[in-house]
Amino acid sequence: MNEMNRDKILASTAVLMMIFVTASQIVGSVELEEERSASRFTSSDTGSAIQYTASHTTVMVGPADRTAVLEMPGGHDYSRPLPLVVAMHGFGGYGQRIVDRMVLTDSVHENEHLLLKPDGLRHMQAFPQPRFWNATDACCIQGGSWGPTYTDDVSWLESIVDDAVLNYGADPEGIIFMGYSNGAFMSHRMACERGTMIKSIVALNGVTWNDFTKCLNTGSPDILHVHATDDDWVEYDGAPQISMAGNPMGPSPHPGANTTLSNWANRYGCDQNRVLQGTLDLSAMLSGYETDILDYPNCGSGERVTHWRINDGMHNDFFPFDGTDVWADVTLDWALQGFVRDSDGDGYRDDVDAFIYNPNEWIDADGDGVGANTDECDNDPSSYVDEDGDGYCVPADLFPDDPAEWFDSDMDGVGDNADLFPNNPADWADTDGDGVGDNTDAFPNWPGEWADTDGDGIGDNGDAFPEDPNETLDSDGDGVGNNADAFPGDPLETADTDGDGIGDNGDLFPNDPNDWADKDNDGVGNNADAFPNDPYEWSDIDNDGVGDNADAFPTDPSETADTDGDGIGDNADAFPADPSETADFDGDGVGNNADAFPADPSETADTDGDGAGDNFDAFPEDASETLDSDGDGVGNNADAFPNDPAESEDSDGDGVGDNADAFPNDPAESEDSDGDGVGDNADAFPRWEGETIDSDKDGVGDNADLFPNDPFETADADGDGVGDNADFRPYDKDVQLESDLESFPIITIVAAVAIAAFGLIIFQQVVLNKPSKSNKSGKKSRGGANKKSGGKGKKRLFSKDEIPDREAAVDWAQTTLEEGESEDSVAEQLQATGWSKAQTRAIIKLSKK
Repeated sequence: MNEMNRDKILASTAVLMMIFVTASQIVGSVELEEERSASRFTSSDTGSAIQYTASHTTVMVGPADRTAVLEMPGGHDYSRPLPLVVAMHGFGGYGQRIVDRMVLTDSVHENEHLLLKPDGLRHMQAFPQPRFWNATDACCIQGGSWGPTYTDDVSWLESIVDDAVLNYGADPEGIIFMGYSNGAFMSHRMACERGTMIKSIVALNGVTWNDFTKCLNTGSPDILHVHATDDDWVEYDGAPQISMAGNPMGPSPHPGANTTLSNWANRYGCDQNRVLQGTLDLSAMLSGYETDILDYPNCGSGERVTHWRINDGMHNDFFPFDGTDVWADVTLDWALQGFVRDSDGDGYRDDVDAFIYNPNEWIDADGDGVGANTDECDNDPSSYVDEDGDGYCVPADLFPDDPAEWFDSDMDGVGDNADLFPNNPADWADTDGDGVGDNTDAFPNWPGEWADTDGDGIGDNGDAFPEDPNETLDSDGDGVGNNADAFPGDPLETADTDGDGIGDNGDLFPNDPNDWADKDNDGVGNNADAFPNDPYEWSDIDNDGVGDNADAFPTDPSETADTDGDGIGDNADAFPADPSETADFDGDGVGNNADAFPADPSETADTDGDGAGDNFDAFPEDASETLDSDGDGVGNNADAFPNDPAESEDSDGDGVGDNADAFPNDPAESEDSDGDGVGDNADAFPRWEGETIDSDKDGVGDNADLFPNDPFETADADGDGVGDNADFRPYDKDVQLESDLESFPIITIVAAVAIAAFGLIIFQQVVLNKPSKSNKSGKKSRGGANKKSGGKGKKRLFSKDEIPDREAAVDWAQTTLEEGESEDSVAEQLQATGWSKAQTRAIIKLSKK
């Protein structure tokens, strides 16, 4: 007890010292710096894994009236927690005994855990007062055969575990209850009533409540239930009561191994169909791999329920185990599955602790290998030390010894806080406070000036010409410096380019020293302007008194105007107002260009272009004619009779002009002697207007010939259709032949003769003896006569007896005419022989056929 109290005092002292050290870090800046120096590491993971040894240490834990032994491996650091195995002995046993039987002592340093070896209480009624756990009503509850008083083992076991956790470095997340027989019953009960405190239980040959409703649901530790199938104390399949060496004892029944497991699996929502995962060789007394590994899969929240079934094994026959450490190794390997150590005891498990052996560090935000607690710049992987305490670390802090500076944006060696121009490497100070750095300021001590762009020693603000080193003043304010200003006192003038003493602005000719004024504003100076008062003239090259602009011939003194604009001066131009004419060689008043005969004063035009002047050309507008020899108005070329003024055309080409030609379009005819409209050549009776045709050539025209196609007949006096020459009695229509006389009476003959005589008289009066009229009236008379005589028949021109004589006369006339005698002569001769005028014409006509 004294030893346990001493350990507690030492632990408390250590904690107080840590608190004191932590508090001392905020006392003062000097002490803080010293502490930082003392705790600064090249790596935040300052420690390493503890090499635990077999030099175990023990302490007593729990309340003073009932303690338990806590065994710890050599080298254990209370601040670096280890899992805790609570070894629960069986009925009549004690803590060290079960530790020895399960070979857990060496496991303490080999498997790196603490080992709690509690003892159950002795009970006065039992002899020889065996120790046991107040677990279940089957094994064992105080009272009756187990003893007179009740003991709260659950609370006591909780208290000793808490003591180990709080004071001796037991890991609260690695609490394992490992029990045998009655200790296994007690482990199941702890799982029921302190489930949140326990990581897992390992129960060997001991079960839970027969009535599982008595098992409180306080958590969900993992359950590993190990049970021998031939257990003769706690039967594998359950029993009304437990047995001791085959002797039943105890007041209540217990469930079997499978029922126990099924209850836990059901509570955790696991599948009831367990799965064989493999085998183990646990018992030295049984050959081969006697133990089956059976898992209940798919538990609701990741819990585990596993059964190791030792086939053919009995309650105690597995001691010793098959190998000194086989039990500890395999059970702890299962029990601690999923458990993660907190190797440095900083409250961060190794799986999330960046520095598992450094209790002061667990996070490395910038990944530079220096923990966040040590790393004074935990967001900068390139640095972790803040030498001057300004919150910026090396190498980011460019001024590690100056707490007032850390950045140098322009890298000019002056920190940004002190640098008035932190982004300008060329400047950092501004002595005159004008906002321009001293290095840049041409006048660092004069706030009114900072630049001298032209380097003339005069600041830009005071320099009227800050970019011109040759100028500083502009007295007249004209924008031109005094040095360059030819008129520095005249704001209107700055230059005198031509040096004539007149400023360029006032000098109209600033580049001409001879001129400066232009009175007439024609752009030519008065001195050079030949016409200084005439804005339209300034030069007279030919000196003719007429300015070159107005002078059409500025280089010809004899000419000044060209009225018609033909390029010939008016003085030399014969036609000064006519741009198309300039000369008149023949002096006829018509210019050479318009005069078709410029060398002939009598001619000027050739309208028809035939080469003959209009004055000479009888047809000035007809290119095909020039002469009209007979003056008939028809040109010689077109005039068929150029020398006959009465004729000009011969349409039918018969050599007789159209005017004289009675038939101008008929080359076979030219005369119509009788004016009957039939040419003399075609007219059988050319001098008798009443006849033109004699079809039977009997000398009697067809108009007078009643038988125009019968050369032997011309008349039918009696109208009987038989010509007079053939008619026996031509005046008697009833007699044509001599034989017809016998049939006619005398009176008929007399009447016929009388009528014939009368008809002959009428014929002679009307036809033969009536004088001729004009052609026009004659045609009408002949027409009328024909109509009148048509009804009474025609008188024959030649009598039947005259026919032979007529034929002879025709032959004579034909021969005579062919010999060249005229028709008139032939006619006179015929009439002289007794032929009438009409007969004469008929004979001559017949002679021509």
